[in-house]
Amino acid sequence: MPYKQQQGKPRVILFSDGRHAAGLDCFEPPITKAEHGIIANEVSNSGIDTIVHFSAGEGGTVLYDSKVAERWGAVTKKWDHYVWSRTARALNQLITDGHDPLDVLCKSCHEKDLLFIASGWVSIHGGTRKQHEGLGRWSAFALDNPEFQVGFDPDPRANTVIKTRFSFLYPEVRRERLLIFQEMLSKYETDGIELNLTSDIPYCRFDQVHQLAPRITQWIRDLRQIAIKSEKRQGRRKKLYARIPAHSKAWELAGYEVQTWVSENLVDGLFCESSFTEDDGIDQDADLTDIVNITRKTSCSVFYSLHTNLYRQFHRSAPQAAIWAGAANAYDQGVDGIAIADHLWTPNGWPWTPQEYETVRLLGDPQLLATAKKHYLVRSEVQDTTGLSWLPGRSYQLPKVLLENESAEISFRVSDDLNHWNGLNRIKAVILRIRFGGIIINYDKVQVKLNRQLLPDFILKKVDMTYRLVDQASSSHSITPYGYAYDYYLDRNNYPKRGRNYLTVTLLKRDPNIAQEFSIDRVDCRIEYQFHQHYEEEPLQY
Repeated sequence: MPYKQQQGKPRVILFSDGRHAAGLDCFEPPITKAEHGIIANEVSNSGIDTIVHFSAGEGGTVLYDSKVAERWGAVTKKWDHYVWSRTARALNQLITDGHDPLDVLCKSCHEKDLLFIASGWVSIHGGTRKQHEGLGRWSAFALDNPEFQVGFDPDPRANTVIKTRFSFLYPEVRRERLLIFQEMLSKYETDGIELNLTSDIPYCRFDQVHQLAPRITQWIRDLRQIAIKSEKRQGRRKKLYARIPAHSKAWELAGYEVQTWVSENLVDGLFCESSFTEDDGIDQDADLTDIVNITRKTSCSVFYSLHTNLYRQFHRSAPQAAIWAGAANAYDQGVDGIAIADHLWTPNGWPWTPQEYETVRLLGDPQLLATAKKHYLVRSEVQDTTGLSWLPGRSYQLPKVLLENESAEISFRVSDDLNHWNGLNRIKAVILRIRFGGIIINYDKVQVKLNRQLLPDFILKKVDMTYRLVDQASSSHSITPYGYAYDYYLDRNNYPKRGRNYLTVTLLKRDPNIAQEFSIDRVDCRIEYQFHQHYEEEPLQY
């Protein structure tokens, strides 16, 4: 029996914007009902049990035949975006043929034993007719009501947040959003809704957040009542999910009374994020302690929303071992499930390849993840395009610059019980890699400790990355950062421990003739297992 029928709860969730990796953008109209529902076919029997579909976007338009909101491209007279014009043509064609796109997706998912959750932005972006009308994704409500925009805010944090976002303090804005989510619950056979509460927050000026919090809570109370009524009418459970920052200190800053939502049973689940878009990069090390404690012994589930981009020279997307490591760390803290939270997850293009199916197959089972290959990555800085750098829980540990006789401490979480698996002769390799930028190995001297234990030189292999040329297909002809990788081949005497580990690096001696800074640029820990003692996966090479 499928997991959802047994438990009634999601376990492995795929977020999808419903356009890019689907027929709306990829297929030339006309498209059939079956072609629009292809997302359900793609993930059927893969291990994914739930689709969260971005049915209502940030510009106020929706991707279905709404009676309360405008469809994608409704106000557009002349298109500025060639592909987005195709999206509108496909939507209009489906509706003209008698197929409501959202209804098609609901039925397609249910035929494949998948839960279908309709999602939308809680606060939308304003715009202007001149600048945004030709893009198709803005509604008349978003374009013609500049008085609802948050606008100028003297708080320094506001410099990083889009000023045209609508303020949720206006009753007209709350009502417009309420009607859309009400429609998703009552008109369609969805299994619930997901409230996107992480994009472009807070939904007011920073000095108004204390006014915002009770209004959002009451708005969610209203939605809960709508969901209850819809359940009775349809005979289908209607769940409310909210996407929130993972760090508990961020909730008050954003105006979210999460503890009230949980204690009053207003939400059935929380999707917790520490990175908020694909551009923000993968984070395997979010602290989920508070949210797990708050929801313990309640009916509210906790899911870790994992963004999967890596942004390294040979991999835009994180490899499966890094995704498995992030999922394992989240389960180790007590979450109920994992969401791949990118607006589209296509590391090898679309349609999916066998590698994607192999990746998601393990995500619902912590026991399978326990001995899966893992690649733990200490978070290194990427360009922040979200405007949320002020939120707690979003700091980057790397890179770190060191002067002579200075030390740096870097922490990372590991879910593996390596001593247990070593006792069963299951460990194949544990390699700690530190990428040093600007190091001169015949002069500079570093000291490395893991959990206060000195790592000896006889387990160290130095890898020269001072200047390495690569093929012209990569983003650059040479590999950066320039320097060396120090690979420590760890054994039972110095394994990382389960939980948080602390790496201490001290620069004992530095070449005085080098002006370039000495830096710790990246820290990775790779763990590989074998199926059984003495059992090699590929023992024959010829």
